Amino acid sequence: MRAIPLADFANGWLYEAGIGENRALRLEDNLLSQIRVERADGRARAGAVVDAKFTRQWVAGKSGIVTLSNGQEALLQPLPKGLTEGSMVRVENFRAAMIEQGGQAKRAKARPADKDSPFCEGPDLLAQLAASGLPFKQVHAHEEDVFAEHGWHEAIEQAETGRIDFEGGSLLVSLTPAMTLIDVDGPLAPFELAKRAAKEIALALLRFDIAGNIGVDFPTLEAKAERAAVTAVFDEHMAANCERTAINGFGFMQIVSRKLRPSVLEIMQANRSINAALKLLRQAERLRSTGAMRLEVHPAVANKIGLAALEELAKRSGRSVSIEPRGEISIDGGSIG
Repeated sequence: MRAIPLADFANGWLYEAGIGENRALRLEDNLLSQIRVERADGRARAGAVVDAKFTRQWVAGKSGIVTLSNGQEALLQPLPKGLTEGSMVRVENFRAAMIEQGGQAKRAKARPADKDSPFCEGPDLLAQLAASGLPFKQVHAHEEDVFAEHGWHEAIEQAETGRIDFEGGSLLVSLTPAMTLIDVDGPLAPFELAKRAAKEIALALLRFDIAGNIGVDFPTLEAKAERAAVTAVFDEHMAANCERTAINGFGFMQIVSRKLRPSVLEIMQANRSINAALKLLRQAERLRSTGAMRLEVHPAVANKIGLAALEELAKRSGRSVSIEPRGEISIDGGSIG
């Protein structure tokens, strides 16, 4: 693929492979429209085809739990006829494993695969970008921080807090095991607030890769014509494939789309210590200094930075690296010396 000069790259995906975390940022007319985060946590990806051990029934005759070769579990549905506990079965993951807020694991979802289907690990983030049909360009830590220049840190702050401010109001995105809930708040008149929020919700769903079951609590709008006007605004700006209900008399709208993987919000809100560790590793990699490097961090953050990550940091930076846990440092307050 012909290299595209960064100065001429205004539409498409930027990709950066970091230590323990890969990132992607999509530009539309040189403005951030979507971000993706992929972490090296060993969890089963969507599209993976593997042999798994049938562990136990879940719903008799309909679904069951299988154990993958890496020890992770997946929910298999439907169950092939005649499958007995302890036997091997080839499966395809159609939804990646996830970590819910608070660190609770959520199994991957799988379906039976043909016994002759070739094994694969499922497409990683870079492969997904290449298959999107959009231009993409890989950038590196030793280059200028183009992600920061295009609003990456502001978008990540929105993902970590779930709060998205816009002119005249705000969205509060809350994660629950059943669905993602979005609350609309602001001082504007209800109809105007709802119209503005509808646009911001459509953009946010794409920006943060939010899918699955989504509920939106708009201001109460008594007039049916106003509710229809608000959904028209949402439809105009919603670029992802989804289905939605009408807004009911209480201001609630439900959106449903296919969920393949955790959203950026689910990734960023799962574990604060991991976020801090990966952020510090990226900062350390960008430093253009010489001599020994020491990372001073909260003990919880130190526990998330393994030996492999330190060795990779040393390799990329050309410096010896050590880590010092210090209890008086806040989780987000690590430093590089």
